[in-house]
Amino acid sequence: MASASSLQEVKATMANMEKLLRKIEENGRDQPNEVVHKKRNDGMKVDARVRVNIITVGDIDTLKEEFNCELALTIKWKEPSIKGLKADEIDWSEHWDPRIYFFNAVSIDKYEVKHRVGLKSPYDDETDPIPDAQLSIRMKGTFKSVMRLTDFPFDYQNLTIKIMSDWPKKVIEFSKDMTQKDSVRTDTFTGGQEWRLMKHVDAAPVEEEKMSSGAVNTYPLYNITVNVKRIPNYYMWNVAFIMFFITPLAFSSFAVDLSAPEDRLGVTLTLLLTAVAFKFVVAQSLPNTSYQTLLDYYVLCCMVLLCGVVIQNAIVSVFTNSVDAIFFDVVSGIFLAGALIIFNVVFVIIACVKSWRVGSHMKKTTKKYNDLCNEIKSRQEAKSKPKEETSPVQEGPIATTANL
Repeated sequence: MASASSLQEVKATMANMEKLLRKIEENGRDQPNEVVHKKRNDGMKVDARVRVNIITVGDIDTLKEEFNCELALTIKWKEPSIKGLKADEIDWSEHWDPRIYFFNAVSIDKYEVKHRVGLKSPYDDETDPIPDAQLSIRMKGTFKSVMRLTDFPFDYQNLTIKIMSDWPKKVIEFSKDMTQKDSVRTDTFTGGQEWRLMKHVDAAPVEEEKMSSGAVNTYPLYNITVNVKRIPNYYMWNVAFIMFFITPLAFSSFAVDLSAPEDRLGVTLTLLLTAVAFKFVVAQSLPNTSYQTLLDYYVLCCMVLLCGVVIQNAIVSVFTNSVDAIFFDVVSGIFLAGALIIFNVVFVIIACVKSWRVGSHMKKTTKKYNDLCNEIKSRQEAKSKPKEETSPVQEGPIATTANL
């Protein structure tokens, strides 16, 4: 018996050595370009439940339309192949994987992946014996996000992280994990000088259309969005406020005698060149867009008024009759001054309306997020209550009636 058991131990040792040598050989080979992933044995469509925690939102580059972010992503799905296995007995490379990648990531600085068996919780479905497989991804990187700048500098931006699976939609679909709420940390936000990070996360699956090239399959896409509201103080004080003072200075040319039109033109043209310089300053802070922002419109209108003063100074020099020249000078000056006042009042009203709309939209989005969090909390509390809790209350009156 002893020799037989020894022989079995030797065979087991040899088998383990053979497996180790095969792994060493495989690692030494050149990796193929195509990666083969294990398919599911049951052929069932996977419901991948997603939960996200935004750890840090870093620099937001409006010019490049990029932002930095660190997040922890958790994906759970029912995995029959690990049923009855302990955590240390599972080789995750031998099981199905959702093949997650970040669709709009420009660069990835950190990427950590962990697998585990989902923990049993009081609000799990007790009638479903299939355990959860859990994929945890913690990553830090730079993401590309299209920025809408029509209302700049009274705008808000949707900073979106897009995750996608390499499996088509007939194999996997994403859904929101309703056992835990999504979260975002605002205390680690590093762009607080220009932006205000809102305390909500908008995460939901997206219906991805087939590519225009005629692709047969569609692939599941899940968007994770956080909102930031721009703080307009820098641009209002350093651009709009200065332009607000430069434009009225052009009316100082009316103090110059009508017989010296070249002196008048020297004042107004200098102020016009200053306005052009400020336009370039604003342009360097924004990406190349085919539309004008609200601040662009303000600077351009100021330039139009300055051009109007330049044209007025040129026309008044043509008059030979001093009475006509004075009359034209007074009437045109009043007209341009009125246009300046009306223009600034309209800009202030539009700015207030834009700011109010952004604030109202952020409040609605935050309320929607809070309602979802309350729904998740109520589900947890409802499923965690013992089923016998209501039995004594129902049986009491029945028993009393029977006794009577």
